Amino acid sequence: MKRKLVSIIFTLIVVYIILSILIIKNSENYIYVYHEPSNLSVHYGESQYSSIVQNLKVSLEKVTKEKFFITYSQVTGNQSYFGLTLIIDNLEKKKIDKTAFEYIYIEDTTTNQKYYPIPYFEIENFPQDQPLLYKAKLYAKFQPLPYDTISINIYFKFAGRLFILQNVDIR
Repeated sequence: MKRKLVSIIFTLIVVYIILSILIIKNSENYIYVYHEPSNLSVHYGESQYSSIVQNLKVSLEKVTKEKFFITYSQVTGNQSYFGLTLIIDNLEKKKIDKTAFEYIYIEDTTTNQKYYPIPYFEIENFPQDQPLLYKAKLYAKFQPLPYDTISINIYFKFAGRLFILQNVDIR
């Protein structure tokens, strides 16, 4: 019984080696495609659009284009807007004074037309559940931009420092 088991294992090993050699020999006839890792894993958590002035960093988190209309009873209206969410980060990990916000506006890069926010904006802790205190999130709403707007520049003044995020693609 032992001798039979050893001979079976030996035969399987020989067959495995022969098949491996044949596969390696014939693999030159095939093209193997190597997939690059996605950009998400390389730049995860880092914004493509950011500006650092002294110890503060401002990064674009997201751009929101909401288009919707309200029609209810006697109320009808266009509630569409363009929104920006920015992350303000103190690189020295010191507490951010949320009252230091001065202004924000955007500029169309092709027409140089400036757009100012509607009176809605808010600065909140980041994250909301357990604030870091050295990070804050600014959310600002603007009137909808023209359809043909491709990219914008964002001008944001906070704590006496002007941050400029250039050529932000909003398509």
